[in-house]
Amino acid sequence: MRLVVVSDIHGNLPALEKAFDFIEKLKIDGIIWCGDYITDILLSSEVLEFIRLKNEKYRHWMIKGNREDYIIDFHNGRSKDFSDVDVTGSLMLTYNSLSRSDINYISSLPDHVVVDIKGCPKIYVSHKLSSNVDYKYHVFGHVHKQCLFVKDGTCFINPGSVGQCFSGKPGLEFAIMELIDGEWSSHFYHMNYNLEYVVKFIRNSDLATCKIHWADVLVRTLVSGHDYIDDYINIARRVASSNGFDGKYLGNIPNKVWDYVYNNLDDLK
Repeated sequence: MRLVVVSDIHGNLPALEKAFDFIEKLKIDGIIWCGDYITDILLSSEVLEFIRLKNEKYRHWMIKGNREDYIIDFHNGRSKDFSDVDVTGSLMLTYNSLSRSDINYISSLPDHVVVDIKGCPKIYVSHKLSSNVDYKYHVFGHVHKQCLFVKDGTCFINPGSVGQCFSGKPGLEFAIMELIDGEWSSHFYHMNYNLEYVVKFIRNSDLATCKIHWADVLVRTLVSGHDYIDDYINIARRVASSNGFDGKYLGNIPNKVWDYVYNNLDDLK
């Protein structure tokens, strides 16, 4: 029994396609999808269609992530806009690119699922790490870094990110879980994809119109494999607070602060 674990695609269709070019040569028995398939790179609808097609072919277990929740909450009127989680405008671009079918699809996804295969240990799957899990195996996404550790009798596995890995080198990441002697063994993969094409696509897409240099920060993250996105936001909050602005709410941070942090990001880290 061999399962592929995929997480955090973030609209990066070329990386997803490259991953499956390799994955499908491995004779897999199923796919575990760990959330955050959409937003950032403006190919979210295409990513969802790719996933639907693979799910017609393979047994699968699929949950939603926080990015899907952002879109669902806005669509259902639970949030009037994205200002509490996004000041760039990129989430609205994603929302406008999705069809009604796409919205219905992600809305149908659960927050967590249990992989329950006869003769195999059960696997608990959630997007974010859950500390109170009464299962021997817990697969999660969200942090964009591959890891495996054991705590209180549970083996925690993160496959990394297909679309936006933060491992310190550019590329895509996923994991394979293989049943060996009645237990799950995890194998981690990191590989290159056509990053030059993705960078060109971002710069020529509507993402280039986003506020606070967002497309450039996203590109910087992709080509380095380092989480410049989190650095950028956290440093901007810190600089804003130290200059008398409310750094807790991103919408209150002045453009001049964003400009300063963007132009001095490496020095301020």
